[in-house]
Amino acid sequence: MTAQITLNTRLDYQSISPLANELKACQDTDLAIDAGKVRHLGALTMQLLLATAKSRALSGQSTRIINASDACVDQLGLFGYSPESFSQPEAWT
Repeated sequence: MTAQITLNTRLDYQSISPLANELKACQDTDLAIDAGKVRHLGALTMQLLLATAKSRALSGQSTRIINASDACVDQLGLFGYSPESFSQPEAWT
């Protein structure tokens, strides 16, 4: 079974606590993160998403980004990631 959460349009420091709670609620299943609405992806939110993906991978659970908006893809690229590479934390250097 795969859980799915939908990210808000703006992901800044104010988004961290609610998003962290939402991610914790999905800790026992694979996770699909719908980024179709994302227009702004802040560094702290990106760190939260990366830490979540990494810790989930160590527990044998997958985390992937789906439906990424063009703005989300562009902003992931600024951090050195793509929706595809995000789901492969074992390949991160």
